[in-house]
Amino acid sequence: MLDSILSHASRRLGWKQGDEDDGWSKKAIESLMKRLQKHNGDALEQLNKVLKNEGREPSECVTISRSIDGRLQIAHRKALPHVIYCRVYRWPDLQSHNELKAIASCRYCFESGQKEVCINPYHYERVDSANVLPPVLVPRYTELPPNQQDKSMMELREYEQSMPLNMDTSRDIYGYRNDVTMNISRINHYIPTLPPCSPSSASNYTEVSFQTNECWATINYYEMNTRVGQSIKVSSNTVEINGFTDPTKNSNKICLGLFSNVNRNSTIENTRRHIGKGVKLTYVRDSGALYAECLSSNAIFVQSRNCNHIHNFHPTTVCKISTGFSLKIFDAGKFGELLNSYTQIGFNRSYDLTKMTIIRMSFVKGWGAEYQRQDVTSTPCWIEIHLHDPLRWLDETLKKLGPSPDPISSIS
Repeated sequence: MLDSILSHASRRLGWKQGDEDDGWSKKAIESLMKRLQKHNGDALEQLNKVLKNEGREPSECVTISRSIDGRLQIAHRKALPHVIYCRVYRWPDLQSHNELKAIASCRYCFESGQKEVCINPYHYERVDSANVLPPVLVPRYTELPPNQQDKSMMELREYEQSMPLNMDTSRDIYGYRNDVTMNISRINHYIPTLPPCSPSSASNYTEVSFQTNECWATINYYEMNTRVGQSIKVSSNTVEINGFTDPTKNSNKICLGLFSNVNRNSTIENTRRHIGKGVKLTYVRDSGALYAECLSSNAIFVQSRNCNHIHNFHPTTVCKISTGFSLKIFDAGKFGELLNSYTQIGFNRSYDLTKMTIIRMSFVKGWGAEYQRQDVTSTPCWIEIHLHDPLRWLDETLKKLGPSPDPISSIS
């Protein structure tokens, strides 16, 4: 039973908050198992059932006894029980009980004040809290780019996965648009896997395919809230961004040590000295995936809405990547799924995906809920990565959708 309940949390166990103990989540599960086995054996089976169907079916409360102060202690850390298990099984970036609201059918929710407390993670919904900053999450594992030696097999798999094609609605507020026709010609470039439309509605859709550009990104370097130097266009599939001063024009390297700023203070100077080997970015053109590997002896911090969406995190969550670790920070397939879905809603919802094509990354110093710096513009050294391929895909889709239905005004 323990193996089964642990397996349901396997994705979440891959992340931790800040300097949290690596085994904290597992210890929390083991503690819950002991409590349920001792006092409520039926609830253990109920919990296992709930985790298997991921809340898709109605379920009963899974309860444990309320402690004197209402909190549980797991490995020298105290927290509210429903917050602990909602974090373990659903939201690793959950910060406090202010972000949770019990569903109407939960009889033993924490707020009810009863002797028993429901810790069924699917008896709580997450709500936005303006006063709660997103935490910094640290991956316990590393994601490496696919082996380039297996490129031929990967291309075959990607081609098989490229069907059905990305479809874009041809309807707007004026009704059916007959100026957009269905393109059924075979394409040679990669198209991320997208949800299909039904055959009956296929004539109302037009194909908008994913294409790669020679320059796949533009990178800007910042110190605090000031942009330093010129924008750098990146065409090499791998690029290292370091703190050195190599004057040779190597397209595979960006040396931040060469950037000058007359207004640079001592904090920035000290941070720049610790960037070291920095980060290596690897762009896999066939799949539109971007990986970041920390080469520096100090961590890097990444804010990627695409990565956060993949892991079901808060959109503005900051992920800490430690030395030697690699993380996929953008996936064009996931971006395409959202784009395909949002086009059914309309222009404005699709346009919101512009934010997902921008990735922010700081060196040495982090920002977020667990740091004194609450915004990336407060960090000494950071970069902003603008991804060209997904932005172009979005742009072509917006052109097919037509103009926004909202009127243009001086405050729009």
